[in-house]
Amino acid sequence: MPLLEIWKATKDSVLKMNLETIVKMAGDGQLKDGSETSLEFRQFLTEVDSKKLAEYATYCTDHAFTNSGQVLQDVVNEVGRRLGFTAENGRYQGVRNDIGYDGIWTSGSDCLVIEVKTTNAYTIKLDVIATYRDRLAEAGRVPHDSPILIVIGRDETESLEAQVRGSKHAWTMRIIGIEALIKLMEVNLSTSGKEVTEKIHTILKPIEYTRIDKIVDVIFTAAEDKDL
Repeated sequence: MPLLEIWKATKDSVLKMNLETIVKMAGDGQLKDGSETSLEFRQFLTEVDSKKLAEYATYCTDHAFTNSGQVLQDVVNEVGRRLGFTAENGRYQGVRNDIGYDGIWTSGSDCLVIEVKTTNAYTIKLDVIATYRDRLAEAGRVPHDSPILIVIGRDETESLEAQVRGSKHAWTMRIIGIEALIKLMEVNLSTSGKEVTEKIHTILKPIEYTRIDKIVDVIFTAAEDKDL
């Protein structure tokens, strides 16, 4: 079913539909790598407003449905674009001889390799994620030692935080909940200053947080920009 044609003709009707129905309307309804469904759905996400995008992210974390993880992956990458990154969508499923990354966000010469998880209820293999980043670097697609940002749909991340802190990846990986990522998107879209976007990009990368000046800079720069 042609999602984009229906969207252009009756936007209000589509916006009232739940996310599962919208995905089924795209292509043949099967969300697979390189499919018409994927292309249509990703294009649709670029056209909805940020409030709706946030609703879709929450829906993915609150409801268990077929391909919810893949749908959240697409939503997160669209959030990345609205944070001012050039976002490249990754693969839904890893295959032999291909790299199983979820996204690459680029800003200038800097890159973030994105890993999206609806939950951390299952063990996340940090070495595997790091291998994806290393293979991307070997292929010349990201700089060596590019940071990895793990986006988690639900807030229970204590065990994952401890896992990262106690690993060799402590200085190359960071974790953010989807709600916090959405808040950063809202801050970025509510301001007009490029400086705010640059500072948001900075706090998404691994930096030393013993001194919190950079976080304070983001808050005050955004507040000053809003008052202009």
